Amino acid sequence: MSDLTLRSYGEGDVILNRGRSVQSWHCVISGYVAASIPLDTGKCLPLNMHGRDAWFGEQSLLNKQPSYFEYTCLTSVEVVMMSKKCFDAAVLEEPDFVRFLALFVARQSRLHSEMLTLMRMGNPALRVVMGLAQFAEASCLNSKHNNISQLTRMVDIPISQNQIAELCGLSRTLFSQYIQHLARNGWLKLRYGGIELQSAATWCIFARKQRERQCVTSKPTIQTLLNDMAAAHEELGPYRYPNLINKRMLSVQMTGMRTG
Repeated sequence: MSDLTLRSYGEGDVILNRGRSVQSWHCVISGYVAASIPLDTGKCLPLNMHGRDAWFGEQSLLNKQPSYFEYTCLTSVEVVMMSKKCFDAAVLEEPDFVRFLALFVARQSRLHSEMLTLMRMGNPALRVVMGLAQFAEASCLNSKHNNISQLTRMVDIPISQNQIAELCGLSRTLFSQYIQHLARNGWLKLRYGGIELQSAATWCIFARKQRERQCVTSKPTIQTLLNDMAAAHEELGPYRYPNLINKRMLSVQMTGMRTG
């Protein structure tokens, strides 16, 4: 057990510095950690976000290179750290661990590529919705797919809108315009110091369907994305939360039933 260490960090703390040697594999127990690249302006360009049960630092441990990213706490964070010695021994001696690590690295590579694509090609509306969807995916990373209470739960993001806007590569003003549309349609709730995503499963299905498109739609309107969210929600079938249905849509449906 000496190879595993529990450690706490505060908001804004840097867990791993870019260009520094990595001596542990880290797993987030609580909170959110951003993987960023420091800019010459003094700010950081966030490229990925790690939530509960997510590991980070494996690339540097595998390729024996300094950390490419700077890992900064977006909230108060608790992490479990596996020592480099323990990590290296597991790679050499545990086939199941290697298989898990290969799948994990492949998934992380996909997420990094996705974020880079969004930052380069996606319009503001797509950046906002897919950026928020990543929080839902991080929350549901290890959920059991047969546990509907886990799939449909609310995801609390205790991070300021300024920070989330930076993660999406947008100004606070532009970010606010789009989340107001999402809030009016019931997909999130705004509160002081954070955002609550409604139905994590819907957000995850939406992100999956966006990735499965043969041709990437780089400039969708916010209404197109809202329609895509509604279509993703339909896939939940009878497990949909009634209060997530847009009130205007529900009114139209009830009117149709009465006149039908």
